[in-house]
Amino acid sequence: MIRYRLGAGAAGVRWAMSPIHEVVSLARLLTEPQRHPMFHSWLRRRRHRLSGLDLTALTVFMADGAYRPDFLDPSPMSSEPTFDEGMDALLSTPADQVYAELADAAAGRGAETGRRLLGDPARTRVEAADAVRRLWKAAVEPEWPSMRQALRAEMLDRALQVNREGLRTVLPRLHPSAGCEGDTITVESAVDIDVDCPGGLILVPSLFITDRVQCTTSHHWAPAIYYPASGRYLWAAPPTPRSLDRLLGTTRSRILAALTTPLQTTVVAGLVSVTAPTASEHLAILRDAGLIDSTRAGRTATHELTAAGRAVLEAASPRP
Repeated sequence: MIRYRLGAGAAGVRWAMSPIHEVVSLARLLTEPQRHPMFHSWLRRRRHRLSGLDLTALTVFMADGAYRPDFLDPSPMSSEPTFDEGMDALLSTPADQVYAELADAAAGRGAETGRRLLGDPARTRVEAADAVRRLWKAAVEPEWPSMRQALRAEMLDRALQVNREGLRTVLPRLHPSAGCEGDTITVESAVDIDVDCPGGLILVPSLFITDRVQCTTSHHWAPAIYYPASGRYLWAAPPTPRSLDRLLGTTRSRILAALTTPLQTTVVAGLVSVTAPTASEHLAILRDAGLIDSTRAGRTATHELTAAGRAVLEAASPRP
């Protein structure tokens, strides 16, 4: 059991996202895609971006059951750090921490892996960082605006739930292994450790983990729990009520259902299997009807439901 001792109740918890965490978690996903079928369609659509990438310096840490060094995934220092801020933290990790974590990662992996990781720890870190940057550029950065919007929606929704219902009620929704006992947040784990959190605990939703939580307990980083984000329509569009299909047409009803998470035009197009221009036409009709709002930053448009759109979607959903 991991016990995070807050000493300040819910006031000791804050929410953050981490672009570098998404990249490292995607690398793990790429080593075991069979465990996560929900990502198969997304991965197929991006195979041209991922093919030929040399990620060996990063995926060497992804062996099943092996320890993954914490320095690869530094805790976010703000609610929305940039990828470059995460990389700066990775590359400035103290040398003694890097060596100790590489030694843990090499344990039980054989002499050759040990020599590879520990022969030159500084080089090992730089090569891993280079692989992280390659994967970011190839697969995550092009879609980060939509991913960031999805994570923002998750963080806001969870913060509102905590204010309304309390941390004890909300934590098990993040993952069944998480709970709250007084001023202590607990996570079921094979590791038994107490972690003091004088600066609070960071709760970090992740788009690329699905069946677990990841806990940071090292004193070098702020304590953090990474958990599966609920807004996953980046990967597979949710089912739509048949009554909504009859009202709006199949494509527009699927778009409306997908926009419970704010998404970019290209992501919407991928989810409903149409071209970007066709998606733009459908989005314009929904926007003219007052069911969605669109905001633009440069050439990128992001779309989300209005109150009217949410009401239509809720009214069409079958009652339990």
